[in-house]
Amino acid sequence: MKNIIILLSLLFANLLSFSKNKGIDELQKAYSKVKSDSATCAKLYEKVTKENSTDNTVICYKGAITAAMANFAKSKSEKLKLFKEGKNLMEQAIAKDSTNIELIFLRFTIQSSCPKILGYNKQIESDKTLILTNFNSITSAALKNGISSFLIHSPFLTEAEKQKLTK
Repeated sequence: MKNIIILLSLLFANLLSFSKNKGIDELQKAYSKVKSDSATCAKLYEKVTKENSTDNTVICYKGAITAAMANFAKSKSEKLKLFKEGKNLMEQAIAKDSTNIELIFLRFTIQSSCPKILGYNKQIESDKTLILTNFNSITSAALKNGISSFLIHSPFLTEAEKQKLTK
């Protein structure tokens, strides 16, 4: 009986891990479209706002998607509310895991595209440096491709930095 309980516990833990990774993989693949596609952004926003995860990566995606939703909000007050909520979620996740390249990348995507008047652009250079320094150590192909695709079109990278990403 004890062995069955242990076996079921291990199986359940593996299922949770698979489910968590599958969810993050889906977020990674869909995230590239949140800036340009309001329907995708709204769908992801609806999905992540229902999520009660304590995982820092999921929390940071929730923050980035919430901040991106501000682009599609109708009123200025709603735009500001969504942006601040998203920013706070991202910063909360990054404070707990400040060397996680995926979290840093998510913040970079938001900071590099938000209006300067919001004052959320202080870490662009340090985030860029951290991402570029650790780019080759990223093991997830989906994440690496997503980061590379975004950075190649970023005005914050030099041509030499962009060329290093394509090698």
